[in-house]
Amino acid sequence: MPFKPFVPAGTLQDKVILITGASQGIGLVAAHGFATAGAKVVLGARRGEVVEQAAREIADAGHEAIGLALDVTQEDSVVAAIEATVRCFGRIDGLFNNAGRDPSTFAPVTDVPLDEWQRIHAVKIDGTFLCTKHAAKQMIAQGHGGAIVNNGSSSSEYTPAIVPAASSSQAAILGLTRSSAVALGPHNIRTNMLLTGLIITEERATGLYKDSAGYAEQCCPLRRGGTSEDVAQVAAWLLSDYAAYVNGAAIPVEGGALSGSNPPAGKENFLGDKEG
Repeated sequence: MPFKPFVPAGTLQDKVILITGASQGIGLVAAHGFATAGAKVVLGARRGEVVEQAAREIADAGHEAIGLALDVTQEDSVVAAIEATVRCFGRIDGLFNNAGRDPSTFAPVTDVPLDEWQRIHAVKIDGTFLCTKHAAKQMIAQGHGGAIVNNGSSSSEYTPAIVPAASSSQAAILGLTRSSAVALGPHNIRTNMLLTGLIITEERATGLYKDSAGYAEQCCPLRRGGTSEDVAQVAAWLLSDYAAYVNGAAIPVEGGALSGSNPPAGKENFLGDKEG
């Protein structure tokens, strides 16, 4: 897969950044983008062999990268990833909490199986908590601050009826982001959250969200769905020194959808709500 530069060179120069969920989608694109912007990137994902290969491709392009098997739901795995990052690069400057799990189907709260609820929450909120906890401990020990970006969703603010597990986990991440910003701020560690909208990754384009691109083209104020690059470049800014006084923020990356939508009259949107 070819990757074109989309983050200005030098934006993340020499920063060591761990990216979770880096085997595909936003995480993989972010790894390439951060590396071209000067970062030393650590790609973490459950599929260790995939991120190891991705790291080799980034290294072959002249950048510094390693890939690690990482299960964000397991504390031992998170601790091991932080330790491996420090062994390889001497420190950790930034964390992009990107790992996530989409629902297997759209359904109201009365029809969501408990095991699906638990799987989504385990990855999104437990994983974000564990990675934040251990990355922050290392950053505090280093004594020179750092930055954490949580890849969240606009569903933390606008809650469609048929994604209760996803929207509730995102609302929890919003609370964790703000709590972390207050607790870690005195250590010059900034914590911010992205409120993403309809981001059409390659994986989503053929999965449960395959019809969302057409809806976004008709209803999103910018008349398109978002891309992995749209998300990763905002994450890069928040991880950089250019956002040095941004802390505890929830940054919309959703094309204006939180402000409202404008679908054709009577059209039912992809989340099952009547519009117009």
